[in-house]
Amino acid sequence: MAPAKSALLAPVAFFVMLVAGGCSSSAPASSTSPTSSASDRVSIRSLGERYLAIAEPANHRLDVEVDAYADNARHNLAAAEQALRAEAATERNFDRQLAAISFPPAIESTAQALIRINEIRVRLTLKQAAAHSIQALLSFTATHNAADAELEAQVRFIRSELGLPPPETS
Repeated sequence: MAPAKSALLAPVAFFVMLVAGGCSSSAPASSTSPTSSASDRVSIRSLGERYLAIAEPANHRLDVEVDAYADNARHNLAAAEQALRAEAATERNFDRQLAAISFPPAIESTAQALIRINEIRVRLTLKQAAAHSIQALLSFTATHNAADAELEAQVRFIRSELGLPPPETS
């Protein structure tokens, strides 16, 4: 049983190394410091609104696609794979829209880290969607969950920088 467990943990360790190597970040930069002007706060508020305008619909689509995957993963390989490809398309669309927002430098670095992590997740999702069996499809679960957790951490971080509450669901 130990070899199977180590085989399962290897992709998780690989993902963690990828993320740690290219996407580590320090404590959030204060975008609304006591010395920031009213126009800075308005600007951050409008950036937060722009972020939510892309994040909320993307989150809704992802919820539907994740549910479709969960409903099919154990018995309908083709439908599960289709749901995963839809997830990847939604994630890529979100990344394109997020990259189009002009953030101040401190928030821009967080946005770029979020995009990098999401790109890793997209590649993983597409690799999972190419599985040739339900067993192979399900073998990605731990790694996919680790990718989701890393992305959720970056989402909480950027939302904090934009003065937004944490996401309702994770």
